Amino acid sequence: MIMGQQTHYMQIVPNSHSFGSLENILILNKIYKEYLEKKEMKRNKNKHIYVSTPHELTKEYLLIGFQNTFKREYEIQQMGELLNAGPIFASIENIINYIEQPDFDLKLFIDIIQNTLNNNIDLKCKRKMERTNVYKSIDTERQYQDLRWSPRREKNGTPDESKPPAEWINYIEFHVAKAKEEVYLLNEEEALAHIRKVAALAVRCLEIHGCPERIIPKELLGDK
Repeated sequence: MIMGQQTHYMQIVPNSHSFGSLENILILNKIYKEYLEKKEMKRNKNKHIYVSTPHELTKEYLLIGFQNTFKREYEIQQMGELLNAGPIFASIENIINYIEQPDFDLKLFIDIIQNTLNNNIDLKCKRKMERTNVYKSIDTERQYQDLRWSPRREKNGTPDESKPPAEWINYIEFHVAKAKEEVYLLNEEEALAHIRKVAALAVRCLEIHGCPERIIPKELLGDK
């Protein structure tokens, strides 16, 4: 493998779609409406122009999408105060039950999605691990790297301190490529293990060469 080479892996699995925000539903609905309008205009002008077909928000498509969203541990969360009355979705289970109704109406469903968003309610992924525990895992990986590789570095006469940032970037890109390969093979756990290695390699590089400080603009801090 050529170090630094950009490699992209992606395996498309049927019916694997999910939603990261309720806003996705409004966007998909808008795109599909625009597609139908353009298709009708082309038909009226007798023009045969290829236009890729976007996803239609069918009952089946929505149901599978929200079931996958639930499996991926997303939940409905209140991001701010309730601003107006009217029906809202309080949970993903609530959404799934609504879609499963025999008399499911897409237009009404879209209206409730919009009202839910208007009330500062949206999807959010549950965190599987707190940041402090993530740092602990990276620290353990750093300890492993020192125990595993230090003897070899000393034997070869190539201590870490002699390696420029570019070499560490090559190491990082190698494991990013490995992570992409595991994503292609649907091995999420292995992909995350390579991301852990990437994080630890980045830490080692910054230990040696220093870490530029991030200054947070006051406007981002707000009242904090």
